[in-house]
Amino acid sequence: MNIYDKIQRMSGNETYEQKMYQLLNTVHYTKGHYKHEDMGEEMTLVWQVIWSWWKPRFLLDHTTQCAYEIMNTNYELVTVTDEDIDWDSLKNLPKNAIARAIRHNAMFPTLIRPFHNGLAKVDWQIHPDGKYYMDEYGFGMTRDQELTLFGSIDRTGNVVDKFVYKESHNFLLL
Repeated sequence: MNIYDKIQRMSGNETYEQKMYQLLNTVHYTKGHYKHEDMGEEMTLVWQVIWSWWKPRFLLDHTTQCAYEIMNTNYELVTVTDEDIDWDSLKNLPKNAIARAIRHNAMFPTLIRPFHNGLAKVDWQIHPDGKYYMDEYGFGMTRDQELTLFGSIDRTGNVVDKFVYKESHNFLLL
């Protein structure tokens, strides 16, 4: 049974977000294919393994005891709308990268930074560098450049600062 079915079967007068919070704090959702990361300010990011990759799936707000889905199992950023993207900054990017932004697709690394004053910076990679295509022997590397959009979200996962492509800042901070 998937998480959505489990939430629908839960009894009580709590909101959907409160039920999701309760469920994601059970033992099943804290181990195995799930891991919790402290994001500061009473926030937790729940990662899930999807097709062998760790992906940021849910935000838990311990203050309100609510959970918010930020990415679905199809790698779509569910809280991002077309209005949340600075399309002018993408106009010179390759068509396949723009197509991923149009679909709100986050199949490549997407990082959510720790919260500071109620906001978290997000790095949304819409195209990987050429090493992504390389096999274990070093063959298959392409000349592709990593293309990342930068934005910010609030405690519910809603976009506060539009996602923008900035060539001079196009790197992942580890």
